[in-house]
Amino acid sequence: MAEKENTISPTRVSIYRLSLAHLHQICKPPNPGSPKSPCRPLLPSSNSPQWRSVIRACERRQIPPPTMEQSDGPKRPKLADAADGDEDRLSVLPDDILIHILVKLRGTPMAARTSVLCRRWRDLWKLLPELNFPLGTEPHRIRSALTAHEAPVIHFLVVDLQDAAAESVATWVPIIAPRLFGELFIFNLRRDWDGETGTVELPCFQGADWISLDLDNLGLALPPSGVFAWLTDLCLVAVRMRGSCRLGDIVSSPRCPSLRKLILRDAQVRADIVIHSESLLEIGMDNVLLDHNALGPGILAISSESVLQIDLKNLIGVRQLLVMAPALISLKEKDTTYIADPVDPSQPVANISAPQLTLLEWNARYDRRSVQLGKMAHLQWLHAGQFLVYGSDEDFAHNRIRLLQRFEFIICLDLALYYRKDMSDHQRYLMEDMPRLPYILFLSINVAANEHSFGASLFHVLRLCTGVRKLTLAFDVSTRQLEAQTTCSLGCICHQPPNWKTDELLLSHLVIIEISAWRGTENEVAFVERLLNWATVLKEMMITFHQSVTESNAEDLCQTLLSFSRPETCMKFYVYRGLYAKVPYVPEG
Repeated sequence: MAEKENTISPTRVSIYRLSLAHLHQICKPPNPGSPKSPCRPLLPSSNSPQWRSVIRACERRQIPPPTMEQSDGPKRPKLADAADGDEDRLSVLPDDILIHILVKLRGTPMAARTSVLCRRWRDLWKLLPELNFPLGTEPHRIRSALTAHEAPVIHFLVVDLQDAAAESVATWVPIIAPRLFGELFIFNLRRDWDGETGTVELPCFQGADWISLDLDNLGLALPPSGVFAWLTDLCLVAVRMRGSCRLGDIVSSPRCPSLRKLILRDAQVRADIVIHSESLLEIGMDNVLLDHNALGPGILAISSESVLQIDLKNLIGVRQLLVMAPALISLKEKDTTYIADPVDPSQPVANISAPQLTLLEWNARYDRRSVQLGKMAHLQWLHAGQFLVYGSDEDFAHNRIRLLQRFEFIICLDLALYYRKDMSDHQRYLMEDMPRLPYILFLSINVAANEHSFGASLFHVLRLCTGVRKLTLAFDVSTRQLEAQTTCSLGCICHQPPNWKTDELLLSHLVIIEISAWRGTENEVAFVERLLNWATVLKEMMITFHQSVTESNAEDLCQTLLSFSRPETCMKFYVYRGLYAKVPYVPEG
């Protein structure tokens, strides 16, 4: 019996010689009833023709034939016998190599299934430094696996949850906190969202350097004590901040001395966010609600001598934005809802001190009294947001014209001109309230015309910056516009004032023009014809047609544009093949 127990069937030998890319196929429990099961004996009976052919083949090659005892099924080999017989070559490898092989399986449950191979593999998965629990793994199995896990250090842990409640997460998160010296990723997918289901109490991960939590609107309570000594990246998505510990206290330097990047997205925060950091380099917040507290709307305050980039988008319920960042290079603020202080409405809603700032994107309402930007002597790129071309006096208050007048020189200016679909005669032309622009080298304009004539507004902008070297035009076309294919009436106010069609304009420094999403509509062709007439020294013009323009239509449009251009201007055209493949187009002739 001892001799039989140490015998390895030919099937088992073939399994061990499989490539590592197919190792997962033998990690699943065998199905004894399946004819393709790797654990079913594949040797035929001794009286069959197949068995006799095996015997003859062995005799020709002068090798001993297999014995019938081998057909009794696979037996787990003893490591010493397998090594002496040079049969189980995989299992005789050092532990660190075998562990590396298991890590490549990219799934802890799959790695654990390799225990069925032989005793040598039985507990190897417990030493893995990287653990990955795929979507659908039940929480109690995660807890069991982490409890059985024996590696002193975990470098990488990914957990994909489905419909997990906070209580189930709380059963296993404290187990890994003392041993995690690396990266932690937890994702929760809730198919039937019916409100908040409890709060996850996060322990202090003293050795983690990267934490990313996407809890799908579960509550999250931060630890009231402890230092995240090595944490460099923190990403919190779809969380509802709960508990007594504030987010700002955690991410500030006393408790996160090494933090470099902070991302907060789709989150709800009940208290003010006050950050004091000497290590942060990048802060990003998107779709964050600052819940009203006893004092009213919340405050976002950032004080950091190290931060270089701040991106704020769609913040809701902000009473005041305070930024003190002497090294800040890039500040982007978009679609933030500011609420005036109910006690003292005269308080500024934004107070920013960033003397080294080179890029500013400001899409909120601008007023010198309510938005204090401080000195920005190094500013080079300004994204001034959306300008309403026709509207009421109240609409004018939302335009950022006063922001443009604040600067004398800008290398690159980015504007967006917007036309409402339905415009009435009582609306006035708001572009006339833009008396001047900074001196600009590169001008980028996004036009959302909604099938209106836009020549007058572009003419007005270009007339204020005749020194521009490069002009980039992008036409914003919605799917509804493509389906409707309508134009405004001849009596629409968008045709006023009509002076752009006749007045002369000299753009004597403009050498490059780039136009994207060009459909060749009547309004677009009319403006480009005038633009080519104004640009007397133009060297290069690149036009990318809209995805809806076919190559046959592109040919006609190219010929029309070539008839407008000067011989010394290099004209380049691009079309789309499919949705995303942009390729050069060379017109015939």
